[in-house]
Amino acid sequence: MEYTIDDVRDELKLLHEQVYAGKLLNSLGSQVGHLLDQIDYDEPSQVVQLADEQAEDIKQRILEWQQMMYAGQSVKISNQDVLDLLSSLRQTDPTLRDKGAFFFISDGLQNGVFETNQLFLIVRCLVQDNVLFSHIDELDNDGVFYRSFAIFVLSMLRHANRKGSNKFISDEAEQTLFINLATYIALERDTRGFVGDKGWAHAFMHIGNLMSEFMHDDKVQRADKIFLLTILIEKLKRLDMPLIMGENRRLIGLITDLVNTNELYAKYFLQQLKQWRQEMTRQMQPESEGAWHCLYNQQRFLQGLMMRDNLPKEIFDYLNESRDLLM
Repeated sequence: MEYTIDDVRDELKLLHEQVYAGKLLNSLGSQVGHLLDQIDYDEPSQVVQLADEQAEDIKQRILEWQQMMYAGQSVKISNQDVLDLLSSLRQTDPTLRDKGAFFFISDGLQNGVFETNQLFLIVRCLVQDNVLFSHIDELDNDGVFYRSFAIFVLSMLRHANRKGSNKFISDEAEQTLFINLATYIALERDTRGFVGDKGWAHAFMHIGNLMSEFMHDDKVQRADKIFLLTILIEKLKRLDMPLIMGENRRLIGLITDLVNTNELYAKYFLQQLKQWRQEMTRQMQPESEGAWHCLYNQQRFLQGLMMRDNLPKEIFDYLNESRDLLM
């Protein structure tokens, strides 16, 4: 059976419901892992870019808005401007995607440029499947920029919603964001950091940013945090492309913060590490490039985890006992 994005999301919803019903916890990792092992990826297809004239027009508008904002002047943008900014996030040109649209959205959030209805519009647009999962069911492709920067912007929006008095993310939108993040982690396989002349992709760094928003929110249920943590762990076990541009530090940081907030998380994570060790001891000698990347990704992650000076003692001690698998 070939799993579609909807299939993966539906399976995760069922697992999530079982966790909440108390029917699934200790075997959650194996259930998630089994699901991830069923996912296949197609060959990459072309990612549509904005026409040159349209791209240059948006660049010019962004430049004018930035100059006004830095000069302390009031900046007003239309809903169509907002949609054009979001379309720019799919561009392979980093001067438009990263230094243009993303920088302006970030600065605009801090300077109150966007009206409440526009903030809601951004959330609603970015959680759509054609944005958040742009080409995610394909091997390495340029769609990674759109979906990765969508995750990054959503992390900033959720932070603004959590910390500010102006609430613009509804309960329904929050639930959609949660399950779509879980689905995104399950599906994303592109570990590239800086990509040639196209700039940063950094999908797993941005996953860490949005996950951190959920992990640091006291209103998010423990079951939800454990659910996301489990999917991340199972994904890290299976990445067959090198993860080497700072992503490990980000992900290790959010896990360390989580296990230090409550003993429940520390005990659960220790249990996952023990399962991880058992699986690593059963792994066959790698015979392909992807399998070697998978092995060294796991070793680098666990080595980086052991280097944290604020790990709970029982987790550090267990990792220290498992040094044979980390070398």
